[in-house]
This record gives sequence, C-alpha cells and structure tokens, in this order.
Amino acid sequence: MPYTTYTSKSFPNEGTSTSNTLHIDRTVPLYISAQSKKEFDGGPDFRSDTKKSTGDDKGWKPLNADPPCDACSRGKEKKNELSTTTEGEDDSAEASSINEDGHNDDSDGLHLPAGQHLLVDIKDVDSEFLNSEERLASAMIDLTNESKLTLLSYHCHSLVPIGVSCAGVLLESHVAFHTWPLEGVITLDLFTCGGGKLVPLMPLIERLFSVKQTPSEGENEEDIPEPTLLWAHKLRGFREGFAPGYVRTSNPLDEGLGWSVLGRLDFDMKRPLLSTKTAFQHVDIYEVINPDHRDLESYQMSLSNTDGAYESMHPELFIPNKILFLDGVQQSTLYGDAPYHESIVHPAMFTHENPKRVAIIGGGEGATLREALKHNTVEKAVMIEIDEDVVQLSREYLKEWSDCSNLVGSANDCFEDPRAEVRYEDATQYFISGFPTDEAVNGSDKFDVIVMDSLDPNVKISYAVDLYSNDAYIESLYNGLTESGILVIQLGESNTDDDPADEVGKFENRAIIKDKLKEVGFKSMHIYTEVRGSGHSYCVTI
Repeated sequence: MPYTTYTSKSFPNEGTSTSNTLHIDRTVPLYISAQSKKEFDGGPDFRSDTKKSTGDDKGWKPLNADPPCDACSRGKEKKNELSTTTEGEDDSAEASSINEDGHNDDSDGLHLPAGQHLLVDIKDVDSEFLNSEERLASAMIDLTNESKLTLLSYHCHSLVPIGVSCAGVLLESHVAFHTWPLEGVITLDLFTCGGGKLVPLMPLIERLFSVKQTPSEGENEEDIPEPTLLWAHKLRGFREGFAPGYVRTSNPLDEGLGWSVLGRLDFDMKRPLLSTKTAFQHVDIYEVINPDHRDLESYQMSLSNTDGAYESMHPELFIPNKILFLDGVQQSTLYGDAPYHESIVHPAMFTHENPKRVAIIGGGEGATLREALKHNTVEKAVMIEIDEDVVQLSREYLKEWSDCSNLVGSANDCFEDPRAEVRYEDATQYFISGFPTDEAVNGSDKFDVIVMDSLDPNVKISYAVDLYSNDAYIESLYNGLTESGILVIQLGESNTDDDPADEVGKFENRAIIKDKLKEVGFKSMHIYTEVRGSGHSYCVTI
C-alpha cells in the first residue's frame, strides 16, 4: 500500500446498513509535464521505492522519472493551461499556487476567514435515486469535478430503513446532503472559502440532483411534477479588516442582492436571468416568485392551458417578478415598475400646462421614457444614459419596461418611438456644455420637464456623487429649463423615524442637492413619497 497519513473510524450503528469512505491520496506534490505544461494532482507516493509497484499501481513512474511521463498521476487533470517557463526555471516549484479558476488563488480570499454558503432544498425527486448511495456519491463527485473544487475524501452511509447521508471534505471546505426517498426530498449544503462564485453552480446542482420521478404503472409522464428547488446563498465569516481594501458596498453579494434575494430560502422560484459587468457597473437580473405575493402552483396552472381555469385565462396575473440590480442595489421590479415610474413622471407632467420637450437623466430600463411618451403633448423626449450596455440588456431581458405597443402612433419598443432621442453619454457633461448659462441658451432648446432617474444619492461612486454635488451641473439643470419648467429628482428611500438627519447619515448627498437647488434659483420645492408594498416609502422625489 502506498504511504498515507490517513486514518478513519466508523462507529457501528443500528441506523446504517452500509458505510463507505474514500480517501483521495494527495501526499504527492503536484507534477507538471515540461512538455505539455498541464497540471496534475493526486496519485500515490512512489518516491521511496519506484521498483516495487504492484497490482493496480504497476507501471506507474515516479515524479522525477526520466524521461518524464505526461500521465503519471491518477489525479484529475486541471483544465487551466500554465504559461511556458523560461530557461532555468523550476516549472513545478510554484504549481500549487497556480489556479486560474480562483479557488486556490490566495488573492481571491482562500485564506481569509470568510466564505460562501449555498443551501439547496429539492422536492419531488426520484425515490430510487435518493436511496442509491452509489448514484448520489457519483453526483457529488461530478459536482466537485465540474465546479473545479478539490475533493479530498467523502463519506456516505445508507440508512435503515431508507435514505442516504453523505459528506465530502473539500480543500475549500465541504459539501453534504441528506435524503428522504419516500418524501422525494434532498437537502444539500455547499460551503467554500475559495474565490470561485457559488451562485453560477445552481444549474449544475439542479442537473445532477433534480432527478425527475419515474412514472409508476399506468401513470402518465405529464402527470409527474418537475422537481422544485428552494435555495439560498449567504456570505460567511469576515472580510472587512482582513482583506486589504475590501469595501462591503463594492461587493454586489454584500448589498441588497445578497440579503433581499440570494439570502432568502423561502422563494418558490429564484432564477438568475443575467449577471454581467459593464464598463460602469455590475448588472444582475433575477426572476423570482415570493410566496408573500404569488405562488408557484398558480403560476404553473397559468401555463397549463387548463379549460375553465382562472389562472389559464389570466396568465399575466401570475407571472414571476423580475428584479434589476445595479452593483447589488435594487433599481426596479416588474411588480413595482408602474407605480414607481408613474409617480416620478406624471405629477410633473400634469402640473406643467403644456410639456413639449422632456429630458430624462438615466432611466436605462426605458420605463421613464415610456411614461413620458404617454403624454400626447410631448414632441421630443431626450434620454441621456451613460451606460449603453444597461439599455441594450434591458431591451433584451426587461422588455416590459420599454413596451410602447399600446400607445397610439408609437413603436412597439419605446426606444424606437420617433419622438425619442437616446444619447449614451455623461449627463453632467451634456448639461454643463449645453446649458452653461441661462442667457447663452436658445429658448427652443430648453426643456419643459427634466426627470433625473439615476443612481441613488447614497451610492458612493464618483459618478453618483457628481450628480448631487457638482455646482456647475446643478446650475445647468436650472439653465436648461424653460421659465415654467419643472425638475423631478429621485432621491432614494425615505427616512424612517429611526434614521438620522440626511446631513449626518448615508443620504448626505440628498441634503447637499436640496441646498444647491435653492442656491441656483428654483422658486419652490415639493417633496413627496411613493408608497407601496407593506406601507413603506421607497422613493423621495423633489
């Protein structure tokens, strides 16, 4: 037997029928072929006596064999390609620290006292699969291999009278699950301390563990329910104070996305539609069914085309919610789209006696533009959005936000309306250069209404701060309005009784812009809130 420092102890218990433990020998340092530059791990230690290999180990060469062997290790081959070493370098010396996937990269936080935790509950799973120790262990191994995690050992027990418990020890921490075959339920948790993200593994977990039930005799395939997943993702441990330069608000998973969607285990549906990074910000779009508002059964019924079923007759009432997050901060939802965008546009538009020219600052989803175009007095609607990618992604994933198909004379897509002009540039520079002084501007170029539907004032990035504190920009907004012009500004969540004054709290920028608006000459200021949900005020508008 090859040398190993591993020992195991199994305790006899009436509740188990079989117990199996597999230890993956990793006592051998990584070997990298000088020819292929591919990284291998695992395999027995033959350095002490390479001539006595017998049995399954027969024919295996030692690490320093001459000539080298490209496939001497029985460990899995790493997928990343290593760079070619220069003459005189030891191509194996630093191999253990090289991993482009991030899990073993110290810069991604492997050795920080922090990690990620993925909790997954699945029901309506095939009972035979849930009672097969072999199939479950195979699924666990596939999960670790395909996600590029490093499995050190696993321990599985078939239980009496039924069920399986498994735990896999990872270099990055652990994966474990327990099954209830008669109920068709498995609960699984995966914890890692590496830098690789866990949320993208959800489709893989669903594919490996959501095995659909097999129809019994006389049962139709279409009558078998699809497995249902409940899952949550949580950040664990400590980052601030341990990771140099780490700022919680710069991590989308540490913001509203983390606690309002990913961290909740009770959503009937939670499906990522998009997670990407533009030149300016990180964009996440999720489709969810919150049992407080809708339920999965009614949604499934709405898709069934069942004759006479109310859900099938009115599917639009049971669709999942869509939520847009920018840098982890919630910006817009399908359920809240109408009340939010109506409230930020229509009070100003109805107050003005004849709004012909409208400017929209931000509003990348297109919903603010949609509401402005509903007014038949509008001849020109100029939308200035700095992030073109947000607009294009919204047109693909959030089509409901820019749907103008019910407007007479408009296009199906609000961005294609002949009255709409979309400019992809910095709004601060657009107004500063276009409206430097009140006298220097042609009156016909001024706007009757300006809607500032941009980042919240508590977002601590330079562009957001500039929107609320730049003197030249705020003055140019005043200069860009007609004599009876109206400016509307979305100013984030309203304060509660427990919040400090804006001047000393997180909404310091809100206090700053209110003072500056008075200084540049606005004659009156009116603050109102838009209330929805369970009575909370989500938007303060000037």
